[in-house]
Amino acid sequence: MNELVEKVAGPTYYWLTVKAVRDETPAAKSFVLVPERREEALFRYRPGQFLTFRIPHENGQIMRSYSLSSAACNEPHMTICVKRVDEGRGSNWLNDHVTAGTRIEATQPAGRFVLSDGDAPLLLIAGGSGITPCISLIKQALIESDRNVKLVYANKNEASVIYRETLDGLANRFADQFTYQRWHDDARGFLTAEDIGAEAIGWEAADIYICGPEPLMDMAENTLAAQLGQEKTILTERFVSPDDEAANPAPVAGFAASPCSFRLTLDGEDYEVPYRPEQTLLEAATTAGIDVPSSCTEGHCGTCMAWLRSGEVSMASTKALSKRNIERGLVLACQSRPATDAPIWLDFDF
Repeated sequence: MNELVEKVAGPTYYWLTVKAVRDETPAAKSFVLVPERREEALFRYRPGQFLTFRIPHENGQIMRSYSLSSAACNEPHMTICVKRVDEGRGSNWLNDHVTAGTRIEATQPAGRFVLSDGDAPLLLIAGGSGITPCISLIKQALIESDRNVKLVYANKNEASVIYRETLDGLANRFADQFTYQRWHDDARGFLTAEDIGAEAIGWEAADIYICGPEPLMDMAENTLAAQLGQEKTILTERFVSPDDEAANPAPVAGFAASPCSFRLTLDGEDYEVPYRPEQTLLEAATTAGIDVPSSCTEGHCGTCMAWLRSGEVSMASTKALSKRNIERGLVLACQSRPATDAPIWLDFDF
């Protein structure tokens, strides 16, 4: 087991400056972001990752995660795209108040929605603003590899297509490598399980990435798992905004189970992590000085997802997990507390 050094838990935020703002559709804007020069190395990212922002709010501050649509292989600065949402506290603040020169706080890039190693083809299914991490992956794959790529992109109508010109340009430039299937609900109705299954024919060996509205993701993930096998690796990116609760809610209390420690596996190393009553597993790991994957710490980004190999936990929220994730034994470390005194083994190397 590795030696642990206690430290203060919680994410670190850094100041980013908005270099430019671009209208993508009537309801979505792109924001080009630049870190302080001395912190540039901290913001090296993999396409498909995201930033978590600390946004001003009348009740304090709220945290929101937004995917990077840029790819470092051909773009000098980070870019996010934010679509306005009815009653959306974070998305509407960004769209209404942020201009070139605005400074905003964000964590370092995080997330597992990244390209796997190897040369497998890619099948991406996106809906609406779910194109944001997908287009980052597409750029990287097309520019830096010979992997064949297929995108199925659903929108309400032609006017709501985000990054339309960029996608058209990629389709023309990489015509022999990139298959781009547009899907407009006003002309064809909503995507169905049958449609998704048909689009996957011939792409059985592909790595699969899905991002978009929750009903679309659930349907596509379940359909493809049934069609291609339950062991098929299917990556989804889920950002679930918390309900309109207080910005800094009180800690959850009343958990009777309190083991003295639990086992944690990360990057091939095992740790015996001290545990204090009422901590989340993420809080305990971070306090012990273990740099586990995490970002929002509120259960809506999914970065701290891990495999619960033994023991039982109670999660305050499971919104960032699909039903299939839960059935596979995955949990959110930031939402998990011991439910019994049985030994817990949390594996981030799943």
